[in-house]
Amino acid sequence: MQNLGFLYILVPVLDKLYPEKEKRIQSYRRHLEFFNSHPYFANVLVGIVARLEEEMAKEGEVKSEEISAVKMSMGGAFGGIGDSLFWGAWRPFTALVACVLVIIFLGKWEGAWLGPVIFLFLYNFLHFHTRFKGVLEGYEKKTKVVRLLKKMYYLRTIWSSHVVGLTLVLLTGLVVLFRDWEAIERLYFLAFFLSIILLNRWRISAARLLYLLIGISCVGGYIF
Repeated sequence: MQNLGFLYILVPVLDKLYPEKEKRIQSYRRHLEFFNSHPYFANVLVGIVARLEEEMAKEGEVKSEEISAVKMSMGGAFGGIGDSLFWGAWRPFTALVACVLVIIFLGKWEGAWLGPVIFLFLYNFLHFHTRFKGVLEGYEKKTKVVRLLKKMYYLRTIWSSHVVGLTLVLLTGLVVLFRDWEAIERLYFLAFFLSIILLNRWRISAARLLYLLIGISCVGGYIF
């Protein structure tokens, strides 16, 4: 699944550690085994494996089987954490924050294009920080990097994002109700807002929901 990408990142390290062709080919094949993790947290394993490969090449204390075991065990754990933290919490939370900021601080919809800009800025701030910091921390601390995950309190972070997100939703509803919009505009927004909640409860796919929202927005823009 992600083995080719993982090997591609490690190639400069392996080429430096194994100048002999035979050993270099063996190191390539070693990392063509199955590997799958969250794409952001995989960088932590890149740092860990680079350090382990360095120790194996110079001192010989680390065995290839140990490197494979670390990749398999930690890859699955990081995959679950990353999916819950980024896909399940951070991405919808930052999207919600961007939408709420646009709705609250803009009287009309002329500046709605700022929503995607705010979302991309907020989301990628943590995204790129995790990618960059993960490699450095993984190389420095090796498998002890797991202690950092305990300090992250990621389950508490996920729960907090859901609570804050619900609070923002309620705040947005109150702002719309007491805004100086016309009655038809308030009715249109609330109907639009409630329809999203209901459609999400009915497990409609994200792609269909997106197309439906685009259609509703076009019709609403034409009518109002």
